[in-house]
Amino acid sequence: MNMKRIIGSFLIIAGLLIDANVLACTTIIVGRGATDDGSLIIARNEDTSGPAEAHNLIFHPARKEGAFFRSNTIGNDDNNAFTCPLPKDALAYTSFPYWKTQTKPNHSYEETGINAYGVAMSATETIFNSPAALKADPYDVKKGLIEDSITSIILPYATSAREGVRLLGEYMEKAGAGEGFGVAFMDGREAWYFETASGHHWLSQRIPDDCFFVSANQGRFQTADMEDPMNVMSSPGLVAFAAAHGLYDPQSGPFNFFRAYVRDIENDKTYNYPRVRELLRIYSGLEYRSEDGLYPVFVKPKKKISVRDVAQGLRNRYEGTAHDPYQHRNPKEPYRPISVIRTTVSHITQSRPDLPGDLAAVQYIALGMTALSAYIPFYQGLTDIPREYGIATDKADNVSVFWKYRKLQALVMQDYPRFAPQVTAAAARLEKDIAGMQTKMEKEYLRVHRRDAGTAKKLIASFTRAVLAKQERMLTDLTKRIAAALGMENLSNEQYTEMIRKVEAAYHFHGS
Repeated sequence: MNMKRIIGSFLIIAGLLIDANVLACTTIIVGRGATDDGSLIIARNEDTSGPAEAHNLIFHPARKEGAFFRSNTIGNDDNNAFTCPLPKDALAYTSFPYWKTQTKPNHSYEETGINAYGVAMSATETIFNSPAALKADPYDVKKGLIEDSITSIILPYATSAREGVRLLGEYMEKAGAGEGFGVAFMDGREAWYFETASGHHWLSQRIPDDCFFVSANQGRFQTADMEDPMNVMSSPGLVAFAAAHGLYDPQSGPFNFFRAYVRDIENDKTYNYPRVRELLRIYSGLEYRSEDGLYPVFVKPKKKISVRDVAQGLRNRYEGTAHDPYQHRNPKEPYRPISVIRTTVSHITQSRPDLPGDLAAVQYIALGMTALSAYIPFYQGLTDIPREYGIATDKADNVSVFWKYRKLQALVMQDYPRFAPQVTAAAARLEKDIAGMQTKMEKEYLRVHRRDAGTAKKLIASFTRAVLAKQERMLTDLTKRIAAALGMENLSNEQYTEMIRKVEAAYHFHGS
């Protein structure tokens, strides 16, 4: 079968261009009183500019000496020149840097990670501050702090979620922000979310224990008790600055961060609001139809939320409605779904402080499009990273798990209604099997750990190898079966790379 003819017939939108600067994500945070097991959860889909922008899992050992961080966008078209010295005594941590920066003097775009203190970060949710706020206090696009840098300069030094917020705030106040962003922090006790307000102003709030929080490419904060330092942190003079520059009138009522500092435009009605409304509906059972962006910020769920419930949210495509673009094969669908093809890595990071450090923090990782991927657990105690999670580039290969998922997803997207049910059913079976394996391994770990911590740690590595072997069998079987059904058994890596790029171009959903 002619590959070019197949791809050409599939593309419904001809000549669609990809905006290389669009980074658009979806964030979910759940307080410990709102989860089904008393854990804390921060989660996010990292949606990049295209489907081949691989991020690899790496482990950074602790570092005694100081270092120097240099933004890896220096010399690129955006040419951000943020640099800073890094202190001594950096903590060990895991992260997911952009593949290309692994050949640079320092990694960047590290996206998500956990450090030796069990502090987790997710950076960043791309958000936009209002033109009025930025006129008063512009971004420093040349030297300010951007997503490229945040995880790399904060996670090695944060000994708590609260300290992570403080450190990020200090950097932003000194260097300024080069763009708008939202960042999630978590430790064993609490979770926080941080939002830019302007070039040098910011606001961060602790997620109430009994609530969940969601964000989709737009600032979400509204009211905040600025006299409550246990739950609210901000740049000095945040409210006074808004009042002084006509962003907020104290005579009009309580300060509202959204009205003062958040950009709210027509595009939000199809790109951002539907995702927020859908997640609020899923977890609270409440329907919101307004289009003013002022949706509830911290919400109590209708039932306790599990890791699998969060995965359901991150996989959402408005299934069962007229807005499902994949089931209806409609790239022109105006509602941008949560699950998009250009997702590179999705994480659900869980903190369980009652367990030993090796087990306390775990990241469930899905690679590529979440609706067509499985979430695989990686424990904090795993420091020997599997090779197949660390070698992906922007071109298809036969070894990396990233590209094995990408190949499968490219095939399924040739006829989503026909093939997607096979993949989602297989992923569900795999995740159920892994959950059983986790329960067994953790029970054995706790038994062994009492007398031999080293042997207990080896159980995590053995568990990971067994899980990855199961995943490999699933991916091999599905890819072989679907490729045969399509008559595409002999595609080259170059053809797979071309196919996933063109498929994603059709379903790019511009507009963050």
